[in-house]
Amino acid sequence: MKKRISGWWILLVLGIFVVSSSTVWAASSPKIGYFELPTVLQQSRWGKQSNEEFKREGDSIKADVDRKVQAFKTAKEEFDKKKDVLDEKTKAKKIKELQALQQEGEKLLMESNAKMSKLSNELTGPLVDKVLEIVRRIGKEEKYDYIFEREKAGIVFADDKENLTRRVIDELDKVAPHK
Repeated sequence: MKKRISGWWILLVLGIFVVSSSTVWAASSPKIGYFELPTVLQQSRWGKQSNEEFKREGDSIKADVDRKVQAFKTAKEEFDKKKDVLDEKTKAKKIKELQALQQEGEKLLMESNAKMSKLSNELTGPLVDKVLEIVRRIGKEEKYDYIFEREKAGIVFADDKENLTRRVIDELDKVAPHK
């Protein structure tokens, strides 16, 4: 009888240990998700609008730069054709004009790059802020311990069920500015 009771006692203790350890394991297992920011920026309505605006402005700036480059090329070709028949004073004047055109082109290119960089920040800054706000809200509402941005976190593999990208896009599309 004593052996039988001690056998039950061992089973009871073992059962309590198994139940308590699985509860501890479940309680300590973090809930982790991730999202892909480039995908959100490319596929969301707001991201598409921003990309279109950036492309439009970029095309306009590129056209200005191309006109300046073409004007320089034309002036240089004209100078190269006539330089052998020009006197030294006229040749020096034309060289200075070409140098001025080249400097204007370089200045325009630098200003254009700065303008495009500023525009990129203006378009993506509020968009990224809103994405992060949405991710934080999802994290709080669904009790995630961690949500990572896939590229920044260097995630090589993750189960698709943990991918929140589509959800972030859907939420962002609900609040995207309409143009």
